[in-house]
Amino acid sequence: MMRRSILIAVVLAVTIVPTAALAAEDTGRDTTTTVPERTRDRALEELKERAAQMIDRQMDLLGRLRSSIAGSEHITDGHAATLSGNIGAAAAALERLAAQAEAATTVAEVWEVIRAIPALHIGNVLAPKTHQVIASDALVALGSKLERFADKLEDLITRAEENGHDVDEAWRMLEDMTDGIAEGVRLADPVAESVIGLDASDWPDPAQSTLAAGRRDLRAAGQTLRGAYATGHDIVQFLRDLVAEAA
Repeated sequence: MMRRSILIAVVLAVTIVPTAALAAEDTGRDTTTTVPERTRDRALEELKERAAQMIDRQMDLLGRLRSSIAGSEHITDGHAATLSGNIGAAAAALERLAAQAEAATTVAEVWEVIRAIPALHIGNVLAPKTHQVIASDALVALGSKLERFADKLEDLITRAEENGHDVDEAWRMLEDMTDGIAEGVRLADPVAESVIGLDASDWPDPAQSTLAAGRRDLRAAGQTLRGAYATGHDIVQFLRDLVAEAA
């Protein structure tokens, strides 16, 4: 009886141990093949989502640029058409990148898309040049409006002079005003044409220096034209004071 029990135990040991070893071996094999695949798939999808978010932000920026052009009262038709074409081309490029990212099957392919998005330089070139063109056209239009204002003031000063008033100071202020208008337009007018032809291939130079010069000239033009406008109102007040004194 004892020998039979020992024999059964030996048989069971020989049978169970290899089976357990094979089971452990199978479990290890499943772990090494499926887990890395799941990790790679998750990393790929996360990277695709990142690319999609980057593209969406750039598309939103293009939408805001379109709205700025549509909302501008003074941008010329030619400038608006050129900028709209630039925006359309940038949007088409982003759409191609979005399709490329969606079709990608490897992380490296998605990284290629991610690197291509900032290379379009929408924020560095297209956005600032659009705003500068709009500002340039707006300041030139303001200069024209101020010129008409100055013409009316000239008529008023002439009438006051014909009525015997001393208007030498008014003439001096009008000269300052017209000089300021001319200088403001001189600074603002060339900016649109200097920046409108810039594209992504021009970054960093000459785009960076050209846009910096445009910002500087537009800022100076705005200050000069505002000064001319203020001088015009000073002339109006001067003439009102003359009338009040005569009364």
